[in-house]
Amino acid sequence: MPDIISSQVSQDQRIDLPREEDPGSVQAIITRGWNAYLLQVVLVKNGEARMLVGKEVTSYAVAETVARVFAATHGVSWDQVEVISA
Repeated sequence: MPDIISSQVSQDQRIDLPREEDPGSVQAIITRGWNAYLLQVVLVKNGEARMLVGKEVTSYAVAETVARVFAATHGVSWDQVEVISA
């Protein structure tokens, strides 16, 4: 099979993938344990949940900071993140 570089493929030969209607939502679930807090950052898209971050941290403030940094890094504003404390 010959190697093909992207510049050799014309625009009309490329497959346009359908855009998904559901942009998804992000949840930051912070659960208090005996000696630590568990942070889970979950992406919910098309009815399916996918855990993106699972981390044990020392305080609620650290858990929220990690969730904020993750959201900012992936282009999600903090206003769009649903924080669930348990």
